[in-house]
Amino acid sequence: MAQQDTNRTALLSARRELTQSIRASEDWQPSYKAHPETFKALLLHEAELEQAVAEYLAGLAQRAPQYVDWSLVPEPVKAAASPLANKDDDLWRAEEFDLTKAVIDAIIMLTTTGAQAGELASGIYIGVSSLSQTVLVAAREQVATLVSQVTETNRKLIREAIKQSIARGEDVAGTIERIKTVVNNPVRAEMIAQTESVNAYQTGLKNFAVETGAKTKTWESLEGACTACKPLDGEVVEIGEKFSNGSDRPAAHPRCRCGVYYQY
Repeated sequence: MAQQDTNRTALLSARRELTQSIRASEDWQPSYKAHPETFKALLLHEAELEQAVAEYLAGLAQRAPQYVDWSLVPEPVKAAASPLANKDDDLWRAEEFDLTKAVIDAIIMLTTTGAQAGELASGIYIGVSSLSQTVLVAAREQVATLVSQVTETNRKLIREAIKQSIARGEDVAGTIERIKTVVNNPVRAEMIAQTESVNAYQTGLKNFAVETGAKTKTWESLEGACTACKPLDGEVVEIGEKFSNGSDRPAAHPRCRCGVYYQY
């Protein structure tokens, strides 16, 4: 057992390192790379977040069939059945708690990294750390939103998997496999990590700017940005205002890597 644990730890470490290397080679708005130490930290904590989400979803895929009221799913599955993917809300509250535990540390560190990037960019040092109250409050708020959204999507995915099985006339065993497949989706874990990493980093940067008296902010689009973000490049608004896309900072959409520059 000890050998298996050691091998698993080594495998997960190698996977994080590979993820960091891949992400480092991808396109980022240059402000993220302005300070190598914070960019390296961003990549590390994004990889940690992706791993945490992927492991949570893999575990949920094994538990998910328990959350279906199979008494309402006669075999073979029939269109007249009304299966419930929300069998017990207490179970889903427990899932929310488990997901929170899985992601909170990475989100805290990503928020901290964004604030520390603000220190380096502005030359104003206020001793930001993962224990700073503004960091902890912002991280908890983001995690609460993330967990709520991911859990609701999980429930929808299970319901949709059942509908697909009904349409295909699959039996219960086939339905269970379909549920496991749609829940345990590495691409989804990657998308969540890439999006929420930018959200946390930019939240930390924004909160630092507000705390240290920044007056305005400028949206900096990624080179080759999407049609939603490209028109925002160079847009300047007051520190407390939202940009014309309705966002007060990136990420503006899944996998967005635009940046914001703050003026004092």
